[in-house]
Amino acid sequence: MNARRSGLLALSISLGFLVPAASAETLTFKHACSSGKRLTVAFAGDILFHRKLQVQAYAKGSSFKRFFKPVEDLLKSADLAYGNLEGPAARGVSAGGRAVKDPGKRMGAVYGAPLKSLSFNFHPSVVKDLKAVGFDLLSTANNHAMDRGQLGAYRTIDSFRKYKMPFTGTRKRSETPKRWSVVTKAKDMSVAWLACTFSTNGIPDPKKQVLHCYKKIDEILKEIKALKADPSIDAVFLTPHWGEENWHKPGARQKKLGRQAIEAGALAVFGAHPHVLQPWEKVTTNGGREGLIVYSAGNFISNQRRTAERAGILGLVQLIRTTAGKVRLAAAGYIPTWVAIDGKGHRIIVNSENGGREGEALSRTLGLLPEGNRMGGKTPFVFPTGCKGSKYAAFTRPRADTFWVRNPKSPKSGSSQPNRSWNRIFGSTKRGRKGKRRRRMGDTR
Repeated sequence: MNARRSGLLALSISLGFLVPAASAETLTFKHACSSGKRLTVAFAGDILFHRKLQVQAYAKGSSFKRFFKPVEDLLKSADLAYGNLEGPAARGVSAGGRAVKDPGKRMGAVYGAPLKSLSFNFHPSVVKDLKAVGFDLLSTANNHAMDRGQLGAYRTIDSFRKYKMPFTGTRKRSETPKRWSVVTKAKDMSVAWLACTFSTNGIPDPKKQVLHCYKKIDEILKEIKALKADPSIDAVFLTPHWGEENWHKPGARQKKLGRQAIEAGALAVFGAHPHVLQPWEKVTTNGGREGLIVYSAGNFISNQRRTAERAGILGLVQLIRTTAGKVRLAAAGYIPTWVAIDGKGHRIIVNSENGGREGEALSRTLGLLPEGNRMGGKTPFVFPTGCKGSKYAAFTRPRADTFWVRNPKSPKSGSSQPNRSWNRIFGSTKRGRKGKRRRRMGDTR
């Protein structure tokens, strides 16, 4: 250990915590090499259409599909693809939550977000477009779910049902006590999905239309156990909207709920909301069953501009039906993504670059996630399993940014220039209430 690393370790111990060491580990699962039918599930992070993206989507001859063209084949190649739609898709609902005449696909008081406001609403065609590019289901439980009030939540559900898009995390009052979860089927496997959110940005939810992650822990765990016990359901996933924005380190509540969900019967937990990546964790239950927690998949698409906010992943897990008839995790991996922004607008691309901000973002991604689980942006998907005859080829470049490995909780995650200040490492103490509120609620850019 060199003097610089030794000094950093000593300082970290004196401050009461250990700094994580750099690691090139590969997460593998005991059923990786077993024989049996397999199913590939893709999951994306936050799908957040800020004003500039909606302007592009509503232009003549355009649509929300434009942002996904470079990764559309990847989404469609998965047997099931999931994402979090961060905002309502409510036809004809004003910023005050009132019914108004539908203006069509145009920016204004109905669709978009008023200046200096966090009240999002997307034209309902967003649901149709996301289905067209390959998404098989979406979460509607997030901190913007009630941006257009009770009516907005109702009409968002109507939009999903109109386009036959499965969703989870919200429901109509008249439907209680209907389950919050939704079941999707592919390759003779039934997969149940359950979404929840840590907040609705302080907007009241008097009809209890949104499932709250922490206020309803018992209800969530009860539903996971019921789904696990249902013989018609093969696998259960929890998709929580949780964590601190722009913070790479998962909090204690995230860790507790994630592990409780796995123990209750979930095979995996796919988290979102921080708008930056957070680490992965493999969990083994008391009964020996393996599970995976992805604390945050970062942004998939948004107009947030800092490097870490433009770096996301398309996560992938492979399920296998064992000879005993049980469905288990066989493999997991991720394809690094980057939100490209130029004269052509915004779009999601596979991040395989060595230079510029893409290269920096990729090295940070490898520093936060298990480096050996990185996958190529090609189909058919080849997972890192370590099995004999596997066609997976390990990547040699670029290397993980060891600074970010050692400091996964830095809130200064967006600086694109090298900065070794202690504020970047341990976090500035000069944060006002306004800054904290913006991080909790999401940027309006």
